[in-house]
Amino acid sequence: MADLKTVEYFVSDNYSFKVMRDEKGRKVGKLVNLITEEVEEFNQRVLPQNIPNLLNVAKVVISAAWQDGKILPSEKEAFENTFRNVNFTNEQRAEIEKEFKDPTPKEELVKNIMTREEKILILETSLLLVIADNEFHPKEKEFIGYLVKKFELDTTDFAILYSILPERVRKYITREKLHDTLEIKADEIETLKKFSVEKRALDTSHDQVYAQFLHNWKNRSIRYRRSSVY
Repeated sequence: MADLKTVEYFVSDNYSFKVMRDEKGRKVGKLVNLITEEVEEFNQRVLPQNIPNLLNVAKVVISAAWQDGKILPSEKEAFENTFRNVNFTNEQRAEIEKEFKDPTPKEELVKNIMTREEKILILETSLLLVIADNEFHPKEKEFIGYLVKKFELDTTDFAILYSILPERVRKYITREKLHDTLEIKADEIETLKKFSVEKRALDTSHDQVYAQFLHNWKNRSIRYRRSSVY
């Protein structure tokens, strides 16, 4: 089978649509009915790409990883492994390479993050990344606080975020008093626990975080639906 790279991916409440391209430039599209699980395949069907949006979000995630003052070789390798089948252009790849060496100031990055789902995705991934090394640097806490302030999400969105995080991360939220930053009161934390699905407190590697990030990017409109909490 030819090596296919994902060039476009869209998802709604009812359908997902994926476009892949082989090394000769031929495109194959796959439309999946998420309700009935029926699959339709198309040739040469083209929709506007959302790869540039993914690039902007990825830059913020890289910035989160930079907050402790270093990027580990294993972390960069994990990123590359996860994104190897995403059809970034050579110019976009060069931008990513630059971010790992000299990250763009966060003030510039957040200007390009517009949608609610992207904002929650960035916060979720950033929280997972900053504790992946079992440390929580003051700069990392400051970075999370900055994102929260700039994204201006509401309390329902923060409740969704808290409910989907593993217990290991929730403990950091309360220990570091991040629930204040996230505008979640202590008594609300106790209530949210009753609605949160228990997740095993696994050791989170950078590989796992980046792989989950890309998965969540593809399914963010479903993952962050308000009905998932209320």
